[in-house]
Amino acid sequence: MGTTSKHSWSRRDFLKGAAAGTMSVAALGALGGCSPQQSASTASAAAADSGEAGTYDVMQELSTFNRGQNASAKAPTTPEEYIALKGDGVLSAGGGCEQLGIKPADFMLNKPAWLGDAPVVSDIADTEDCDVLVIGMGIAGTAAAKEAAEAGKKVIVLEKQPEDSYSVISMAGDFGVVGSQIQKDLGIEWAPKEDIFNEFVKETGGRCDTWMMNYWYDHSGEDFDWFIEGADYEVLESTAANRKTDKPNFIRPKCFPPLETYNYKEEVYPYFHGTITTNPNMQWACEAAFNAAVAGGAELIYNAEGEQLIVENDKVVGAYAKTPDGYLKVNAKAVVLCCGDYGANPEMRHYYAPWTEEFMGGVDDGRGQLMGIWAGGWMELGPHAPMTHHMGGSLGVDSFLQLNMEGKRFMNEDVPGQNIAAEHTRQPVAKDPELAKAGVKAWQIFDSKWPEQIIHMPDGHGYTTYFVPDDQAAEYETVLSGFGLGYTTQAMVDERTDVIANSLEELAEKTGLPLETMKAEIERYNELCHKGIDEDFGKMSKRMFPVENPPYYACKFGNAGMLVMFGGLECDHELRVTKDGTNDPIPGLYVAGNTMGRRLLVDYPVVVAGISLGSALTFGRLAGKNAAAAV
Repeated sequence: MGTTSKHSWSRRDFLKGAAAGTMSVAALGALGGCSPQQSASTASAAAADSGEAGTYDVMQELSTFNRGQNASAKAPTTPEEYIALKGDGVLSAGGGCEQLGIKPADFMLNKPAWLGDAPVVSDIADTEDCDVLVIGMGIAGTAAAKEAAEAGKKVIVLEKQPEDSYSVISMAGDFGVVGSQIQKDLGIEWAPKEDIFNEFVKETGGRCDTWMMNYWYDHSGEDFDWFIEGADYEVLESTAANRKTDKPNFIRPKCFPPLETYNYKEEVYPYFHGTITTNPNMQWACEAAFNAAVAGGAELIYNAEGEQLIVENDKVVGAYAKTPDGYLKVNAKAVVLCCGDYGANPEMRHYYAPWTEEFMGGVDDGRGQLMGIWAGGWMELGPHAPMTHHMGGSLGVDSFLQLNMEGKRFMNEDVPGQNIAAEHTRQPVAKDPELAKAGVKAWQIFDSKWPEQIIHMPDGHGYTTYFVPDDQAAEYETVLSGFGLGYTTQAMVDERTDVIANSLEELAEKTGLPLETMKAEIERYNELCHKGIDEDFGKMSKRMFPVENPPYYACKFGNAGMLVMFGGLECDHELRVTKDGTNDPIPGLYVAGNTMGRRLLVDYPVVVAGISLGSALTFGRLAGKNAAAAV
């Protein structure tokens, strides 16, 4: 079959009709937490009767209410009653919709532009039939296709990229998986499950799905071994080990063996060891899984961008895709959405996570989420979690002094890159136009004693903890040629540091920091270092190193950038997309990867490096398994 595709979105009409001039309680669900996926003609009519057609914004009105403090208040039934209530509403984030009997996302009068209307499909160029249709061939989609094909089902995969330029994320390779045979052979032992779980719960504000995390912990290791079956690769014995073969692909354990000076139980933000990394990236691992899917009978159609699910009698029975040859219709008994995140859709980001707008990046445009919404699903409640972990400067995100653009210290620097990026959002923009354009919010400053100090820094993602003398560099050739692996040399630091100065005056001149303020802050910091207690921000004493031995080093900490946005379609534990405002599954529709909800919310924790890829793989396989079992 050639590259056929169809451009269509959804058959569902979000403008639900009811008696003109009224708005039912069931149609009033859109506060921050009740996601606004739909519009109601009823609401439009009611607003028109009140003289406010097209302008009455329920989201805006609800934001003024006193949530949850008057449980006996009369539930409003019209826009006028809502406006009149003002401070007497009873809605509360998350629970108020149920309290009033309101179906979340049942309507939105001012439907956001990014949601749009589902286009009507016509002029279908070609039609295919299959048991399981997978839309998107990233890591989750590849795992879903392999699992369904090995279950004996006829599988079609739609991939929007052209065949000659198809790739997965180029630098990605960290797999946070537990209990793979590779890890067992290396002697890697993870921390107890409860320690990891509790940290995930803490760092996501209690809004991660612990059942999902439990499933990941119990299955991800075997899933990884299954995913790379048939691949040819070398396994390095440690992070610093040199390669012994000429094989282009190899697996390296991350931060292994663990730093002897590191004890995760002492940390504010602990890092749990065990992650393994595919090198030079994860492309070869995905190719191994895809080749297995093809061997099992799966068919891949490149240049085919999924655009609209086909829904009949409230069941998803296929999808339309757009290709260079026209529109393709694929009839399927089950569909798995693996279309990525919505980070590259500025309007969706502004709507769901406006605090992330300063971060450049994002991978996908939210097409999978849109298809799911149009088919009757809904977005998970937030706050959605951006992956914005900073990778720092010449010494990574090591816990050295940081000064903002006014020359003032502003944080406990002993936190991971994700949290550094969050701290920076509150700091003033540089007055220098070039620095402001680059998003520089702070300078990391350390002195010439750094080679003996970094061994005391945290272990984990983004840190530099090992100094390699020049006469030993050849022994560390493989690790020194990698990125962010924790090993460095004097020459590497000298080359990658933005400013090196022999005096504080020279440092102020080259960084643009105000001299007197900078000097006062450094003097205060040095005083606390010698005192052995950080009375200002509470940094661990063993990482308090004074800045007093020239030359002085300064690294710009600019905008961290955003890799992906965690925030997806609400689903159950079978990975079936659920109907808008309910826990009832939409028959025939499954979801995995960054298109799914229920993984991480609030913030992206770097508790386990590679939890993104590890969980995408595991839930991609689970979605493929469940989709295949249902047909």
